[in-house]
Amino acid sequence: MLRQDKPHASLTGRIDALPASFGLWSFITLLSLGGFFELYDLFQTGYISAGLLAEGIFHTGQAGIFGIADQAAFASATFMGLFIGASLLAPLADKLGRRLTFMVALAWYGLFSLLMATQSSAEGVIFFRFLVGIGLGIELVTIDTYLSEWVPTHLRNKAFAFAFFIQFLSVPAVALMSWMLVPTTLFGLSGWRWVIIFGALFSLAIWVYPPKSYRSQPAGWESKGRHDDAHTVMCEMEARCGPDAVAEACACGTERRQTRAPSAKSGRRSIGSAP
Repeated sequence: MLRQDKPHASLTGRIDALPASFGLWSFITLLSLGGFFELYDLFQTGYISAGLLAEGIFHTGQAGIFGIADQAAFASATFMGLFIGASLLAPLADKLGRRLTFMVALAWYGLFSLLMATQSSAEGVIFFRFLVGIGLGIELVTIDTYLSEWVPTHLRNKAFAFAFFIQFLSVPAVALMSWMLVPTTLFGLSGWRWVIIFGALFSLAIWVYPPKSYRSQPAGWESKGRHDDAHTVMCEMEARCGPDAVAEACACGTERRQTRAPSAKSGRRSIGSAP
């Protein structure tokens, strides 16, 4: 057990030793921008309903598709999607990895948002909003977990403060976009559609950013016993963070390999011993 715990402690120490470099902050910024467009998509719920009503897609009262106002069904579909995504699907990130989950969820809600913007019926809008909500729920959990695993303790409060600052800028952004666009028609499309389209396209722009900018979490590899993969990922981030972090990587990597290498004598003795 001692041989397994020590490499993990070394890995934690290497993450905590990462300097406040441009490489690390650019990684934090990318995740924060992903959160910005996630919340932009989430908070547009109340703003675009006016455009959907004006276009005759949504109806009030019992004229709605479920016998209630379509705005209420729209908000409920968002909540149901968030609930399923956050509580049932987000835990899959522990198995699939944060990076893959982050990228898939981002593409998921971006693509389904675009499809929602093409709908001309309340049923279609509400259905695709439910699917969008699933992606948003997954992303809500994954971004915070992703940040907490990669940010060293001496920067954690600053990193989360910065991330939430960027993310909640989406609230005035979507309000301003809706104020300008919802009452208008551009290129034959109603303004509420443009509010959705702009958010979806920019979120997908984050998705197509070079994938190597998003690092896998080394703790995930370590927990699966893939120590070399964890060491490689950690070295990539340390190289990105500058020469000081690389020096720390070399020192920790040497100690780690020495810790992991059992002697032939101890190996023979352990064959017949209890685990």
